[in-house]
Amino acid sequence: MEQASRHLGPKDAGALKALSHPLRMRLLLTVDEIGPATVGMLAEHLTQPVGVISYHLRQLARHGLVAEVPELARDRRERWWRFVPTEDLSLTPSEFADDPVGLIASRATMLQWVEFTAEQTRRWVEDMHAWPREWQDAALLSRLGQMRLTSEELRRFGKELNELVERWQAHGENAADDSPDRRRVALYCHAQPLGPPPGRSPTA
Repeated sequence: MEQASRHLGPKDAGALKALSHPLRMRLLLTVDEIGPATVGMLAEHLTQPVGVISYHLRQLARHGLVAEVPELARDRRERWWRFVPTEDLSLTPSEFADDPVGLIASRATMLQWVEFTAEQTRRWVEDMHAWPREWQDAALLSRLGQMRLTSEELRRFGKELNELVERWQAHGENAADDSPDRRRVALYCHAQPLGPPPGRSPTA
């Protein structure tokens, strides 16, 4: 059975290099966002030529980040792709401290993810008044506040948050109703310490 999560470490330099490409990161997260899709559907969604999308999908597939779904194809020319894994991709920044190449690749990958989430958030703000009022008011777009935590407490908070998200994911997937109001919802969360790193001057 395919694992529901995948951790990217120093041994995954090729995958991180692939993800550091702006279009590939957008492509991967788009496949995750909209579910299985054809090359044509993805090209239209990202306003890119079909040939370009096809090339970058193959690069992502080389590293096991996307996979074909042949059972969805209606003929031999149609190719469907899906996100792999279906739940989570993660990396631990400290693992790359002694790996200069991996450090650059992992940082570039994270920066591309930040750019994508910012783009998605901007799109929501631009379009939100075209949505029904209940969705406008239910969406979360705010800073929820500061906490005074140790690094271990922040790690525990992240674990509890992941468990909460998993519980609501299961709720949505197992819901018995087919309400037209049920939509895919993206949650973007950033939790990082404020101020300069230890030993660095605030004005540096």
